[in-house]
Amino acid sequence: MTFKVLGSGSSGNCYLLEHNGDVLILDCGIPVKDIKIGLNFNISNVVGCAVTHSHADHNKSVDDLKKMGIRTVEFYQIEDWSDEKYKHFCVGFGGFVVKPFPLPHNGITNYGFLITDRERKEKALYLTDFEYCKYNFKSLGVNHIFIECNYQQDLVARDLPNYEHKIRGHCSLATCKGFIQANVTNNLKTVVLLHMGKETTIPEECVTAIKEVVNPNVYVDYAYKGLNVELKTEECPF
Repeated sequence: MTFKVLGSGSSGNCYLLEHNGDVLILDCGIPVKDIKIGLNFNISNVVGCAVTHSHADHNKSVDDLKKMGIRTVEFYQIEDWSDEKYKHFCVGFGGFVVKPFPLPHNGITNYGFLITDRERKEKALYLTDFEYCKYNFKSLGVNHIFIECNYQQDLVARDLPNYEHKIRGHCSLATCKGFIQANVTNNLKTVVLLHMGKETTIPEECVTAIKEVVNPNVYVDYAYKGLNVELKTEECPF
């Protein structure tokens, strides 16, 4: 697998996950022309786009992708099902299987994704724009975690115009670190920090904090436009 960042942050979020020639778009909150550029104008291998929620910095190009014939699933339009139903619900996109799970985002319907390849040799988690996650994935031996780290508490002023939305709708470094610590196994190989607040995070400090709770061989980085990570893993029996 490879993970490519086309945009990350309040100005627009869009990522490409590639495996065996299939490309899955995760969120499409940037202009469609920039998505085409990120794809090198080759849409023949795009198997679909999975969208987490209805905010423009994540769904800006939904209609444009649909007009291009790209299968686009707006998961936030799914009914608010029970946990029992979520256990049995997933969507196939070419060589990928996406299982959504609800994440609180200040009252907005929002989903994270557990993404596997069809052979279930690799597992990735994608979580963005959330206050906390009540689910634990440790038993699955997840290989890659792409997770929001929007703010460091000591950098957020209470007189910030969007203070309540940031606190209730986004993931702090402390929450991000706690989630990773609760889900880390020897299978974990990659962590990429997403949607970092421009004035509410110091990326290098966040990366250092996450490295404290993962094994030394885990690749940890933050998402910036153009980041392209080769996702290495070992075949596991799940």
